[in-house]
Amino acid sequence: MAEINRLEDAYNWNISRLGEAFGLHRDTVRKRLTEANVIPSGIRSGVSVYSLKDAGPAIFGERFAGATSDPDDYPPQERRAWFQSENERVKLEVELRQLVRAEEAHKEMSRLAKAVASGLDSLSDMLERDAGLPPEAIELVEKTTDALREQMYQAIMADSDEVANE
Repeated sequence: MAEINRLEDAYNWNISRLGEAFGLHRDTVRKRLTEANVIPSGIRSGVSVYSLKDAGPAIFGERFAGATSDPDDYPPQERRAWFQSENERVKLEVELRQLVRAEEAHKEMSRLAKAVASGLDSLSDMLERDAGLPPEAIELVEKTTDALREQMYQAIMADSDEVANE
């Protein structure tokens, strides 16, 4: 590592050291410093050094902050790279089962709704046969389960209308 004689020199780094510190290739650092028109703060051992306060924003400025900017504003090559990375992220999330395809989610919700509806259909018969409830109680159970089925249907229809309107 370079010998530091003055405290100010601790904050003036060459391109290789900047790249090593930030995990970037030195060519990338050089390109970003050049694009941002950063002027070297001096020369040490025959090599240009840059002030961290000038180099940092040039290397990690707004243009390179990906998450805070709109990919549509990127130059074509960077936009393509961003979309490729997003496609890879989605594929990984699907593979890890952190993301489920819409068709699969709809299929599973359909299975769930059918299972609940089937259980509600047979509830009054089971209560009459196994619990020996009187006809008045069975009638109340049937009214209640019919109301629940109607609520489920209305909720499903409201959700599908919202999705259709989006």
